[in-house]
Amino acid sequence: MAPAPTRTRFAPSPTGSLHVGSVRTALYCLLAAHRTGGHFLLRIEDTDRARSTEESAQGILADLRWLGLEWDEGPGIEAETGPFFQSERLELYQAHVQQLLDRGLAYRAWETPEELAQMRRESERSKQSFRYRRRDYAPEELARFEAEGRVPTIRFRSPGHDVTIADRVQGEVSQSADELEDFVIVKGDGWPTYQLAVVIDDHHMGVDLVLRGVEHLQNTHKHLQLYEAFGWDPPEHGHLPLIFNPNGSKMSKRDKGKAAREAVRQVAREEGHAAGEHGWLAERTGLAVAVLDSFMAKQSDAVSVSEQIAEALGVELPMIDVLDFREAGYLPEALINYMALLGWNPGDEREILSLDELIEAFSLDRVNKTPARFNADKLAWVNSQYMQALPIEVLMVRLGQWLEVASSPMSGLRPADQQALIEMYRPRAKTFRDIDQLGAFFFEAPTGWAPKQVKKHLDKGGGWDRLEQTRAALGDVGRWEAPSLHKAFDALCEATGVGLGKYAQPVRIAVTGTGVSPEIFQTLAFLGRDETFARIDRCLAARISEPPA
Repeated sequence: MAPAPTRTRFAPSPTGSLHVGSVRTALYCLLAAHRTGGHFLLRIEDTDRARSTEESAQGILADLRWLGLEWDEGPGIEAETGPFFQSERLELYQAHVQQLLDRGLAYRAWETPEELAQMRRESERSKQSFRYRRRDYAPEELARFEAEGRVPTIRFRSPGHDVTIADRVQGEVSQSADELEDFVIVKGDGWPTYQLAVVIDDHHMGVDLVLRGVEHLQNTHKHLQLYEAFGWDPPEHGHLPLIFNPNGSKMSKRDKGKAAREAVRQVAREEGHAAGEHGWLAERTGLAVAVLDSFMAKQSDAVSVSEQIAEALGVELPMIDVLDFREAGYLPEALINYMALLGWNPGDEREILSLDELIEAFSLDRVNKTPARFNADKLAWVNSQYMQALPIEVLMVRLGQWLEVASSPMSGLRPADQQALIEMYRPRAKTFRDIDQLGAFFFEAPTGWAPKQVKKHLDKGGGWDRLEQTRAALGDVGRWEAPSLHKAFDALCEATGVGLGKYAQPVRIAVTGTGVSPEIFQTLAFLGRDETFARIDRCLAARISEPPA
C-alpha cells in the first residue's frame, strides 16, 4: 500500500544568507514530500522585526530557485494556506493567543529584561537551572507595573507533565516536567515568538511532517505542549544531525568571524601593530574603529564586517552560505547531490544522483543520528562529475547564472567563446572559477615564460628553431580553426620527421607562458591568428634565456 501524501515545509528566518545546512533541511523536506506525491511548502518566518530584512528574504528565495528546490505552496503561489510570510498572519496569531488567555493557559508576565537577568544570575549562584514559573501577581504588584508603564509579555502555562517526542530520526526523546518552564509566546512589542507562530502555521497549513535540525529538539518539547493546549494532533517530527567541519567543530556562520579575527591578529603580529589597536585596520577597511573593536571582542559577528576585513587583508573566508558556493562557481546539481548524501545514503553505492533519483530513493530510515562532516574536496569531486556530464546547453545556463553573482573575465566573451572555453576545460575544471584560473592566459598575454619549461623545451634540442618553423608554417593556414591548425602541424611533422610534441610544446610555452594548456589546436584557435602570432613573436624576441648557438 502506497504511503499517504506527506506535507512538509521549510521555514527559514530572513536574518541573513541561506546556510548550506538549511539547504539540506529544505532538500530533505522536498524529498520526503515528493517521494509520497505530497506537497513541499515554503514559509518565511519574519517575526524577528529587528533582524529580518526583505533583502535576506529575497536572497533565500533566489538561492532556493537556483538550487532547483521549487516549492508547491509558498511565496508567489496563490493557495488557501497562505499568506506565507508570518508578518502577514498576525491576526491569526492574536486570535489564538486570546483563546489561551481566556482558558487560563497563558498569562501576562511583567518582569523587565533586567529583572529576568537577575533571576537567572540567582539561579546560577544556587547552581540550579533557571525555569520561569511565576504565574500569579498580587493586585498591588499589577497596579505598580501598570503605573510604571511596563509592557508585559505573554507566557504559556506549562501543563506540568513530561513531554516525549517520537522522533523519526532520533527516536524517543523526553523532557521531564521539572525541566519545563512557562515560555514566552508574545513579545513585549506584541509580536508572536517563533514558538507560537510555528505551531499555529504548521497546523493551519496542514503540515504533517516537520524536519529540522537537532538543535530544535528543545523547541519541539514546547511545541507539543501548545498542540495539546489547542487540542490539535501534532505532526510527525524528525530532527536532523548537525553538520561539522572536518576538525569536528560545528559548521557555523560564526566560522567567518573566527577566520577574519585570526587574519587580523596575524597581520597585526607581522606588521607590529599593538594588540587591541585597530586604527590601521580602519584605514584599510573603511570601517569605524568602534565597529572593529566590537567585532574583535566577539560582541558582533556581522558577516559584512568579516567580508570587508577579508577583502582588505586579502584572505579567503570559509564557504558557509549558498551564495559562497554560487560565487565560487559550483553547480546547483552538485551541491544538491552532495548535501543529500551528508547524513543519508540511498541504500546502495551510488554517489551521483539527480534530484529525481534522490526523490525515488529517499527514506528517513536511512538518515543518520550522528553529525556529518563537510568535506570540501568531496564536494569539488562531485561538482567535477557534473561539469563533465551535464549537456553543454545546461552548463551555458549555469554559466550565465554564475556570472550574475561573480566577477569573471568570461563575462566579456561572446557566448560561442564561452562555450568553447567550457568544452576545453570541463574535463579538468572542478568549478567555473577553475576555468578562470586554468585559462587565465587566454585573457591576458604572459609577461614571462616559465624558466624550467624554457630550459627543457626551447633551450635544448633545437626548440627555438622549431618555434620559428612553426611560426612560418602557421602563416600558411587559411581558416584559423582547430582542424586546419591540426593539418598544419601534421604537415610540419611529416616534412621534418619530428613528433608533434616537439613542435606543440614550444608553441604552448610561447603563447601561455607555461607548459600547460588544452589541446594546442584548440588553444590557438581560441586565441585567434593575430594574438597567436603576436605572442610567438614576443617570445622569440625576448629569448628569455640564452638561445642555442
